[in-house]
Amino acid sequence: MIEKLRQRILDFINSDKDTPVLAGLAVGFYLMLFYYSGNFALANSLIQFLFFTAYYVLVPVVVLYAGYKILPLFKMEGYRKNYLFVVMPVLFFYYIFELIALPFTEKGTLVAIMLVGWFVSKKYRKYYKLFIVLLFFLSVFNLPPILEAAFTKRSTQWQKQPDNIEQVTFKKKPNIYYIQPDGYTNPVNLKDSIHNFDNSNFWGYLNNSGFTVYPNQRSNYYSTLLSNSATFSMKHHYCAGDIEEYSARDIIVGENAVLRTLKHNDYKTHFITEKPYLLINRPDLGYDFCNVAYCDIPFLKDGWSQNYDVIEDLKKQMQNTSQGGNFFFLEKFTPGHISVYKKLLDNEFEKEIDAERATYLNGIKDANVWLEELIGYITKNDPNGIIIIGADHGGFAGFAYSLQSQYKTNNRLKKNSMFGTLLAIKWNDDNAKLFDKDLKTNVNLFRVVFSYLSQDKALLNNLQEDVSYVHLKEPQGIYIYIDDEGKHVFEKLENVQD
Repeated sequence: MIEKLRQRILDFINSDKDTPVLAGLAVGFYLMLFYYSGNFALANSLIQFLFFTAYYVLVPVVVLYAGYKILPLFKMEGYRKNYLFVVMPVLFFYYIFELIALPFTEKGTLVAIMLVGWFVSKKYRKYYKLFIVLLFFLSVFNLPPILEAAFTKRSTQWQKQPDNIEQVTFKKKPNIYYIQPDGYTNPVNLKDSIHNFDNSNFWGYLNNSGFTVYPNQRSNYYSTLLSNSATFSMKHHYCAGDIEEYSARDIIVGENAVLRTLKHNDYKTHFITEKPYLLINRPDLGYDFCNVAYCDIPFLKDGWSQNYDVIEDLKKQMQNTSQGGNFFFLEKFTPGHISVYKKLLDNEFEKEIDAERATYLNGIKDANVWLEELIGYITKNDPNGIIIIGADHGGFAGFAYSLQSQYKTNNRLKKNSMFGTLLAIKWNDDNAKLFDKDLKTNVNLFRVVFSYLSQDKALLNNLQEDVSYVHLKEPQGIYIYIDDEGKHVFEKLENVQD
């Protein structure tokens, strides 16, 4: 069988019959699989699939076929094989350079590929079909991550609530402002030896503005997608395989438990974000309003280059809303966290740690200025609103790069840096003290808020465990880093049930 396949491939390569359409399909098929193998979570909507099919597959087919057919019109029929031999790799690397940042000039490289291809084609032009075979063969290696993402079991069972919280009736309906400054760590962490940062002026500002600051608040998960999926579901997902790779954005900005509870109480919901990070894959919005239109989000980029003014967009939206019954999710990517990827050599990690820490702490200063402006505006225009400042995860200070956290560490301060989050709430009245005494982690944030608004303490009987989980590459698995009592442990999670 292998010998027959080998012979067919050789016959195909040595055949005098040209296949410009197949050449375009080979280039496009590989590129599309290459893109989806690393970006499935960012492009799992139908409209994106159609766009990438046209961009990666149809365009190379048209370019190769059209050029092949046009050459005879200029009496260059003898160069058609040369054209296919040269243009196939040029198209291939043009698309690759769009997806991968390289330390050299892409245009110059493409010109070099074209020139080299032209000279080589003079002797070997008939072997352009070797590119076709090679690309189809290499495409196979892009399939496993796509198939894994496409066929991973997706269960919504874990999102079901243990009580009737989604049908609870609020006794009061103030506007709620949920402000999320990405990566802003908690007061306890900022005092430790890793951060060593004096943030007393900002804490004083919050106290004077009527906020309750929760000094040792932490997240249950260490990424925006994992953390917010649990927060807006008010349930643990235990790093389920499909969450970060497929359905996190659909949960966070879709019809989640928090939005269903709010809408049951006739709340209008508004999502205002600085960058369209949570919207890249065009999820079905559960919000009544979003400041980012899908038609403005690029298909080929991840949205990080786009910026929207959260405060200005909030001002515009507040002009069209009532003094009660509105929920605003305001997402700001400051202070952020340290760099995701490794920059320096292993023996230069200490230098990188110091540089990343300094950048992160400067981000804290910037976030403070922005938060004071935002809080001042909200308080002036809606003095009875509930304002929640709640970060999604920590800033990873103490690491050389944030993905370093995927390898086991015994350093307690580093683990705190991963999970410690700022939480400060400006409640309506002192009655909140009867409801928030057990608020320790993000997964229980909205259950506590809804218990307060409904004046139903029974909802607090179903608080989730205050456990912080990490998904490690080495040793591989899902582990508990901080348990329900706040103790640092290292326990592997086995056979988690929905």
